[in-house]
Amino acid sequence: MNKFLKYIRDNPLEELKIFSGKFISIGLLAKHPEKFKEYIEDLEGNCFDTKNFEVIAAIPEREDEYKKFLEIQNKTKVEVKLERLPYGYLNAMKSQNIMINESSDQNTYFYIDNSDRVRFACKNWDLIIKQYISCVPDDMFFLRGSNFSKNMKQRISAQDGYYNPEQWGVFTRKYLNVIGGFLESHTGHDGACEMIQYYVSKNKKDKFQRDILMPNIMHSDIRTITSKETTGKKTRFYERYYINNFFYKSYFSRKGLELCKKASIKILLNHIIWKNGYDTAEIIQKRKTLAIKLDNNEVIHNTNFSLRLFEYLREKYFYLYGINHGLNFVHRFYFIIKYKFGFIIMKKVIFFLNHHIQYTKKPQENNLKLKVSYFFSFLSNFFTFIFLTEPISNELEGLFRGDDFKNVLHGKVIKEAYKQKMYNQSLDSIARELEEKV
Repeated sequence: MNKFLKYIRDNPLEELKIFSGKFISIGLLAKHPEKFKEYIEDLEGNCFDTKNFEVIAAIPEREDEYKKFLEIQNKTKVEVKLERLPYGYLNAMKSQNIMINESSDQNTYFYIDNSDRVRFACKNWDLIIKQYISCVPDDMFFLRGSNFSKNMKQRISAQDGYYNPEQWGVFTRKYLNVIGGFLESHTGHDGACEMIQYYVSKNKKDKFQRDILMPNIMHSDIRTITSKETTGKKTRFYERYYINNFFYKSYFSRKGLELCKKASIKILLNHIIWKNGYDTAEIIQKRKTLAIKLDNNEVIHNTNFSLRLFEYLREKYFYLYGINHGLNFVHRFYFIIKYKFGFIIMKKVIFFLNHHIQYTKKPQENNLKLKVSYFFSFLSNFFTFIFLTEPISNELEGLFRGDDFKNVLHGKVIKEAYKQKMYNQSLDSIARELEEKV
């Protein structure tokens, strides 16, 4: 041990403790003052220095709630900025981009899209993040902190990325500026950024890794409050996820996929600009082609972001048949399960078929039963194939267990969403309606 210690002359942690300016901006949508207060207190209590970061919160327009948020802002040592924005959770990315580009300090290195239910795992979380400054030389990357995300293999499709996203990524501001902020055509940042990362990983000319794994001490899956435990509990959780899925098909349309591929190419071209020292160069677009325009007007590195037919059909296949928490299945068969009797029948069918599907995955010595299970497993897959939806799974069965999901499905919120034909609306049109009400 002594022989080892003699080679350690400096403590790098001491250098990180030296204040060098605010370097983190945290943006979130906050609806409930008491939840926001708990969140701020946790940040303050577990950070090394409150001057290292700022918090920008988009809050409701209600005057009584605004006064409560102001009281929290005045009592904390954390620099808190409050933005009264008209958008709800469906247009959360619109709020986030306003906070990124207008409300937050433009000189911070990192930006975190957060939630008041998130908790960091340890003391001095700000110093842990600080050590990653410039860990990728061109400063375009994000940090992975969720255990289920960072242990996954490289995604095999855009849908696979969407289904296994990094929920609590820490993004460099340059990364977000290059891709144009979070995609406002999505209801959340995580799935969209993972789809972009899927295309980034296919850029063989870019040698840098854009998603960096953080240690387990960074993000706490244990301390973070799950969506089902927040205000509204499981009812609100299922309502939001079901309504969010109305827009799922647009993410995997040709336009939606090309937005993600386009963002990945912007990263590649900005990397080339950085690598070659083209300080005055700019990225230009002509139709579906991006290129670098030098100061002498020479145009180089023309790169097309349109999807080839085979590429699009491949992604469409994974979109239709990839697992999506059972939500694609229940959307597809809403015309049956919206009725109580139809729900009961479908529940029995799902339980029966999933029993056989799971048996084939852990077969016992009973060869006859295994053959029967393989038959019904094949029948199940054929059934979902012809209806263009995800396979029957444990996640789907979980939706039909108990009464929570059934009550939401047959409740006023979902019925009203169908009555308004929300499945035919775009997030842009919903945002415009909210803006007109202000």
